[in-house]
Amino acid sequence: MNLGCLNLLTFGLLGRASGAATAKDPLPYGLRDDFLSAAEISFYHVLRSTLAADVTIVIKPRLSDILFVRQPHKNQGARNRINQKHVDFLLCETATMKPRLVIELDDQSHQKAKRQERDAFVDQSLKAAGLPILHVPAAKGYVPKELFTKICEKIAQLAPPKL
Repeated sequence: MNLGCLNLLTFGLLGRASGAATAKDPLPYGLRDDFLSAAEISFYHVLRSTLAADVTIVIKPRLSDILFVRQPHKNQGARNRINQKHVDFLLCETATMKPRLVIELDDQSHQKAKRQERDAFVDQSLKAAGLPILHVPAAKGYVPKELFTKICEKIAQLAPPKL
C-alpha cells in the first residue's frame, strides 16, 4: 500500500516516530502549583504597580538567559556555573528587552552559608557583565515609592557616564 508523502509526514509528525508520548508511555510531567512563593507573588504585584508600562518584568530567568560566557570553548566551567541558576526578577526595557536590573527577593533562605556563597557569585557575575542587582528583603508589605527610588538608584549606579 502506498501511503503517499502527506501521510508519511503526518505519521512522522504525529506518530511514535516523532517521540510523542503515548498512553502506554506518558511523559512524566505535571504542572507546578508553586511556581512563585506567596512572597514572590506579593512582591511581583507591588513591582508591577510601581513600574511604568514600558518596563517588562521577567520572572525567574536563568542566568544563562541573561549572561553569555566569553570564549565559551575555553570557559565551559563558567557556562556550567550559570546554567542552573536563576534570579527572581529581571527588569527590561519593553521596546528592546534590554536587561536593566536584576531583583532578588531575599527571604530566610538567603541567611544560609551555601545561599550566601551562591548570592556572592551571582552578584559578581552580574557586576562583571555590567548589570546591577538589587536585593530586597522579603517583607509582609512594601512601600512602592521607596521601592521605585531604590530601583532608580541601582540602575543609575552602573549607567555609563554622560559625556
